[in-house]
Amino acid sequence: MPLSGSEPVSTLKALQAFQVGQVGRDTVADYLRKGWSLAICCKACERLVEWTPPELARRFGDGSQVRVSALVERLACAGDEGCGAREIAVFPHLFDGKWPRDA
Repeated sequence: MPLSGSEPVSTLKALQAFQVGQVGRDTVADYLRKGWSLAICCKACERLVEWTPPELARRFGDGSQVRVSALVERLACAGDEGCGAREIAVFPHLFDGKWPRDA
């Protein structure tokens, strides 16, 4: 039961409310430095994909200054399991694996 007495926000409602401005100025390099994964969620079918720090480093390089907000407009729910939608939400997710690679 929520402390406020109101109904908890559903995952779908939270996804629909996502705006790219909520991501802020974080870059891929910030995520790597903080040991965060990038969670990528389709607003249409709720498919969730996680790009872990090793995957982010593979895709963008260790020192990438690509803004996470810039990635949102380039992403789509693609592949064999994707629905094809281009409305995507992203958020940081704490990576529980070993990172950095030499740790």
